[in-house]
Amino acid sequence: MKIFELSHIGQFHVNHNEDFLVVEEAGNGRTLVAVMDGCSSGTDSHFASTLIGKLLRKIAKQEAYQAFIEKDQDSLDQQLERVGLQLFEELRYCHNLLDLRSDEILSTLILGLIDADNQRAEILVVGDGVIYCNGQYYEFENDNKPDYIGYHLNMEKQLWYQTRTTKKSFNHVKDLSICTDGIHTFKNFDGKVYPDISTEEIRNHFFIAAVDMDNRQSLHKIRLRIKREYGLEASDDLSMIRMIF
Repeated sequence: MKIFELSHIGQFHVNHNEDFLVVEEAGNGRTLVAVMDGCSSGTDSHFASTLIGKLLRKIAKQEAYQAFIEKDQDSLDQQLERVGLQLFEELRYCHNLLDLRSDEILSTLILGLIDADNQRAEILVVGDGVIYCNGQYYEFENDNKPDYIGYHLNMEKQLWYQTRTTKKSFNHVKDLSICTDGIHTFKNFDGKVYPDISTEEIRNHFFIAAVDMDNRQSLHKIRLRIKREYGLEASDDLSMIRMIF
């Protein structure tokens, strides 16, 4: 499986990229991937997305170690549930330990567990973002009012997982991407005239095009080409992970 990553600060942001991404081994032949987008109207929103990312990285390492010791692994959906519930618990612990306000821990999340050998993926979605798989786009939009995990840390964790998240399962995966909603925010900032390109065409450049696929910086090169040829840059932070099986 080839994995390509991109995380870039948007033109409307000056000090911090409020997105964060994670790619980490999570067991025998399994990979944890995630993209987070901190709430711009929150306080230190880059902290929220980064904290969730760091917790997921730690959890993934624990999963990999457990798989090495026990040899047998749970099904992919069972593992995703365990990871999601542990993230909820640890985020709640950090919230209490640091005495954080609710607006300091707001971030969207697209979390995936990938089984490359069997071409399967289980994905958990909390808030906004985009999934692309085998030619099909899945859009998650909440009228710019995502139902952040941070709103529900007083809930029972199983109830949160069952009622406040969206789950997607994919089989026979050939090409899979997860992305924050910055993909919808490309605009012209230099005032020059360029050829037109639609939002759908921009997405296809990132998620479908098979250009320079031996270069791990492929997504960065695509972003630069869109800027050079069409004069467009993302106004919001943009993070994505593309996996080709």
